[in-house]
Amino acid sequence: MDNTSMHTVRLMGRAAAILLALLLVTFLAGCSGGAAAEPKLSVVTTNSIVADWVENVGGDDVEVFNLLPVGADPHTYQPGARDVTQIADADLVLSIGLGLEGAWLQELLHNAARDPATVIELGEGIDPIEFAATHADEVELLEELSNIVHEVEEGEITAIEGLVEIGELMESMEMEEEGDDHGEEEEELPDMVIELLMQAQAGTLSPDEVIEEIEHFTEEGEEEHEDHGHGLEDPHFWFDPIRVQSAVNDIAGRLGALDPDRASDYLANADAYNRELADLDSWTASRVSEVPESRRLLVTSHDSFGYFAIRYGFEVVGVVLSTTTDVEPSPADLAELTHDVEEYNVPAIFGETTVTERLALAVAEESGADLVRLYSGSLGNPGSEAGTYITMVRTNVDRIVAALR
Repeated sequence: MDNTSMHTVRLMGRAAAILLALLLVTFLAGCSGGAAAEPKLSVVTTNSIVADWVENVGGDDVEVFNLLPVGADPHTYQPGARDVTQIADADLVLSIGLGLEGAWLQELLHNAARDPATVIELGEGIDPIEFAATHADEVELLEELSNIVHEVEEGEITAIEGLVEIGELMESMEMEEEGDDHGEEEEELPDMVIELLMQAQAGTLSPDEVIEEIEHFTEEGEEEHEDHGHGLEDPHFWFDPIRVQSAVNDIAGRLGALDPDRASDYLANADAYNRELADLDSWTASRVSEVPESRRLLVTSHDSFGYFAIRYGFEVVGVVLSTTTDVEPSPADLAELTHDVEEYNVPAIFGETTVTERLALAVAEESGADLVRLYSGSLGNPGSEAGTYITMVRTNVDRIVAALR
């Protein structure tokens, strides 16, 4: 073999060795790297507060898509096409529930969710409180009127018997309100019912016509509460860090059920975050102690701070928008609230970032109180003073204490 042939053979040998080495490296890389990384769980949340809880529990193993933009009102949000896609692809959909998101979420989930079992309402597991009596009474009255109307329609009782039952219902309500401090407040729904009963008594309307009228506004009232308000239970439980701990444990359990290999990690993350929540609760109680009990009075844009008031010893004197954020109160309602602010000598009215402050500002100006903005149904922008749940609560507490002490 001449020199040229030997050189060619050596080159071919080197090429083969290099190729073999490359194949070996590729094989070893595949072995050392193991199987492809476990895919992340896909979780959709209905607002930024829940998203922050999930991120603390799930860490890097969970991909979170939040439906509502920062600052959006969870009661009136209108979802888009992208939301439908995200929900359809999600392993888990977490909402506050208890009527907070209203009909928009139920409709969206009905159209998009591949499995109803993936849709969870965290509020069901936190021992919710009931709304203030005025709102609860209205919801209860709507339900009882609806039941009586249904009995008439089904032929179980006559229209006249239905009116007798409705009259007895209204009479019992009046007797209960006699000892109530708010018993003299004007309530639109009872007044409408009583007016119709008087028309039946005067013969202006027949019993059947009165039942039909009551059915009409009862359906409207129930639809309004379903779409934009709440039921009897208050959904704003995130203003109580101890109840949030229950939601965090729920999240960890559900993530672990979907991803058993990392279940212990989720539980460890939840335990660590719950310790932060316990510290937050202790810190809040300490800060609130700086406010004299006689000055722990809250007037807010919306009925969002009931849990906070119960947990830390405040009294909710009044709210600008009681049960829904997209129906304005009457001038008489605002005048009565202004009177209460002046009578109780409330130093500040608390507006909310997800609710228009126009009416709250009007009450503040009329009564001489200051207007102070709080974060309610949404976190602030990332990196801001309310960019996480814990910093949001701390910011709110600092502002409340500064305004009232």
